[in-house]
Amino acid sequence: MRALLLFLAVAAQAAAQPVKVSFCDGMTRISREGATPTASSNVLHAARGEWEPLQIIVSATPDQLKAMQVRVSGIAKHDSEALLPAPTVLREHYVKVSKSTPMAPLPPGDYADALVPLDMSAQEISGTEVVNQPYWVDVFVPYTAAAGAYTGEVQFQFADGTIALASYTLNVWDFDLPVVPKLRSSIMTTVRHVAEVHGLEYKDGAPSLAHAGVLNAYYDLLAEHRLSVDQIYGSYPDASTGKLDEDKVERALRKHLLHRHCNSIGLPIWPQWPFQDPLGKDRAAAMSYVAQWMKLLGKIHCETRGYVIMGDLDEPNDAAAYATVRRWGEFFNEVEKQHGVRVPLHVTEQPVPEKAAWGSLKGAVDIWVPHFSEVWKDMEWAGGKHEIALRRQAGEEVWAYAALVQMPNAWEQQHGMPKKLTSGFPPVWAIDYPPMAHRIVGWLFPKHGITGFDYWDTIFAAEGVDVWQDAGTFKTPDGETYNGDGSYIYPATEKRQGRNAPVASMRLKWLRETAEDYDYLMLARGLGLENEARRLTAGFARGFGDWDDNSGALLEARQQLGALIEAAQHRKQTAALEGGAR
Repeated sequence: MRALLLFLAVAAQAAAQPVKVSFCDGMTRISREGATPTASSNVLHAARGEWEPLQIIVSATPDQLKAMQVRVSGIAKHDSEALLPAPTVLREHYVKVSKSTPMAPLPPGDYADALVPLDMSAQEISGTEVVNQPYWVDVFVPYTAAAGAYTGEVQFQFADGTIALASYTLNVWDFDLPVVPKLRSSIMTTVRHVAEVHGLEYKDGAPSLAHAGVLNAYYDLLAEHRLSVDQIYGSYPDASTGKLDEDKVERALRKHLLHRHCNSIGLPIWPQWPFQDPLGKDRAAAMSYVAQWMKLLGKIHCETRGYVIMGDLDEPNDAAAYATVRRWGEFFNEVEKQHGVRVPLHVTEQPVPEKAAWGSLKGAVDIWVPHFSEVWKDMEWAGGKHEIALRRQAGEEVWAYAALVQMPNAWEQQHGMPKKLTSGFPPVWAIDYPPMAHRIVGWLFPKHGITGFDYWDTIFAAEGVDVWQDAGTFKTPDGETYNGDGSYIYPATEKRQGRNAPVASMRLKWLRETAEDYDYLMLARGLGLENEARRLTAGFARGFGDWDDNSGALLEARQQLGALIEAAQHRKQTAALEGGAR
């Protein structure tokens, strides 16, 4: 299902240029100028509890776009009066790639990325020639929805009264996505940084009401995309005493894990906070604090969702850093033995150290998080040690992460030292890389038993970079630019957009889609369809170093997988009914 939907040409009665409305899937980037994708089908497929996107492109002059109004209605079932909620429609905002990310396959230029609510001010577009304005349409299927075919439409009304109707069909599968996503995640978004980008005052301690409201909006936005922030401010100990207010922390954890349905949450602890010397003189108090916090998770039956993440331990790169990780691992192991709680230590590092002289982290780390390129080196390269598989056999978890462009020398040599990356490379999450680089990972993780992923920030920008205009968010001292790195959410501010709020990017939507893909694959596994899922996956996603930039193949495989899951669910239900009748 490479491109969705139809072309609908509308001759505006009093307009200098004809208006055209067309559709495409959520994996296609639309250029501001030029031809829009040719559509072939107007049918979406989604399970209950799933979001499914499409894009509607209005091709018109800037003046026509300024005067246009967008209206959206509920989605009606074909054979009854059932009605699903109206989808969310967001205006796509373009940012400029001036200098390419290293080895980027896509050129500099304007890229649609920010997805702006319709009640926020639109991006200025000048000129008199026809341009494309894409709209992102997010359809959500409630868990109460009946399976079957539905029809929805989005209406565009122009200043002269002309109306263009864009209709689509939604087929709801007769199965549910899990309420709590199966793919774990740890997405860094700090309390202080949110205050900074929104111009809110923050002093150490509790955020103001305005600040807390914005923080909760960030947490909600990530949860809506089946992602979890690394830590939540409501679970912190008291700033003045360092002690936990158990009622307050329990409420915060309930909201995050039971209301937002997040599957992961990090314990708030750092090397010198909330204890100055947790590995020394404050050891007993720090251990009691960790146990108390973890027991609150147990109280709400979420003990398996907690873990420890400490930025100071990430990417250890010498013998001293390895020794520090081991000391903390010993500390948390001791907490587990003395207090009978589970305290998994999460570290962004591969199981095989870069230098043997640093020693090993085995026994200290419970959740290993190698870079995508390290997964390839360990599990897919001929010289790999398959240590990831051994760690999983030992009962430990393996997640993975993306950052910058990190191609293993062995991979580059195998592929002729390419100047640009096209497909089949360890995925890079940058704006000027293909959308498939984001979405492919949900299909690759099960191959190696990877159960989660990290990302290091959502609102990062190098000094002087306006993320609403400039995609070059991360810059290195040697002059390299990484477009979109560390920036998945656009901060709307009171001064600029009229309110403080997080605004999603298209790349955040692709992460949601890959989390849902992973849910499909886990549902298939649970129904005994793992061989069928592997066959479908092999058509486009064979490994971290061997995948195709072919979103049409992915979308087709997803549809086939949905049909297999639905049929297997029906067989299971029929067998249960027949068994009960006996």
